[in-house]
Amino acid sequence: MNNIVSIKVNKPHRSDYFEEESDVYFKVWERPAFFSGDSDKYYQDRQHKHMVRMTDNGPRSIGLVGRNYKQLPTQELCETIEDAFVESLTHEQLKSARRSDSMSYYGGTCIRQYVFPEINADINSDRSKIHFRVVVVNGYDGTSSFKIYAGAIDGFCTNGMVTGIYDMTTRRHTAGLTIPNLLPKVERSIDIFYTQSEQWKHWVGKTISDADALKCFEALPNVSENLVKKLMRQFRIECQDHGRTVWALYSAATYYATLSEGEFKVRETGLDHKASTLINREKQVRSWVETDQFKLLAA
Repeated sequence: MNNIVSIKVNKPHRSDYFEEESDVYFKVWERPAFFSGDSDKYYQDRQHKHMVRMTDNGPRSIGLVGRNYKQLPTQELCETIEDAFVESLTHEQLKSARRSDSMSYYGGTCIRQYVFPEINADINSDRSKIHFRVVVVNGYDGTSSFKIYAGAIDGFCTNGMVTGIYDMTTRRHTAGLTIPNLLPKVERSIDIFYTQSEQWKHWVGKTISDADALKCFEALPNVSENLVKKLMRQFRIECQDHGRTVWALYSAATYYATLSEGEFKVRETGLDHKASTLINREKQVRSWVETDQFKLLAA
């Protein structure tokens, strides 16, 4: 008699931790592009095509792309990275995960953010709680590649941080497009997160003067005098929580990048661009910390 009892172990699935529905999971159709000629006659543009989605007001073109453009549905991209999360992270890390979605240009650009509170770093600050963060950007407008960034977010004030060292992958939407194996990239980005936290800890303890901060902001590329003044005002506000430190300076920059409010509010132009503007600001701040002036100040 066989007394061995077979025990079936159910492997975790992304649906155990992440919702399967989202506003950014919409269907997109490819439709031919036409232009008008003489006598109201229309001609097909065989070098381009429209990417079209349905809205409450009917079909809308969210991108005019080249004929070789290959669509990558946001749902497919996000489910692939969620599979990588489930494969590489623990149950404790996954169960507290938060995700949020936004879009610009009526869906032409879709942005998803994942925050993992259980993956955190102590940087010796009572006013900052640093959590691991991943941002996914996918576009249907022909100018955007899909991008996956990893970095951090200050849970105390929701300021996001993306730095060049965290770039995971960028791919163009062209023929032959495949999503790369993201598992080793997720694991590597977490290792870098903990390494980077040691630098942030140094910034928390590095005292600077108002003159130092002003000189650093003035040296930033493509920053107007008006923006420098706004950043300096935010720096003084951050000093109330963090002291007059490099971390306060960095927090002023990430406040500008992450939050559309007060002096940094994104101006509405009818183009539905707020979400894209903020992610572009984060990339801008990422380039700021690579400037010679910031590196000298933060050393």
